[in-house]
Amino acid sequence: MEFYSVKHRKKVEVDDKDIRKKTYGEGTSLRYAAVASTTIDGDTVNLTKFVNKATYDGLKVPEEAATSKAKK
Repeated sequence: MEFYSVKHRKKVEVDDKDIRKKTYGEGTSLRYAAVASTTIDGDTVNLTKFVNKATYDGLKVPEEAATSKAKK
């Protein structure tokens, strides 16, 4: 899957073995993302790519625990 590294200002291809899927928010503000940790130019970086639900459901990678908004 292709991610964009803001720090390095370039697109990078990440192997599926380094990708996890994760949801952010809850209810109507639920967002879907693919997250990866990889090395670019000797630098270990964490990358996030927000995707639609169909792409999220189609990813054959492990799922991380959901992140929801903090309740006040």
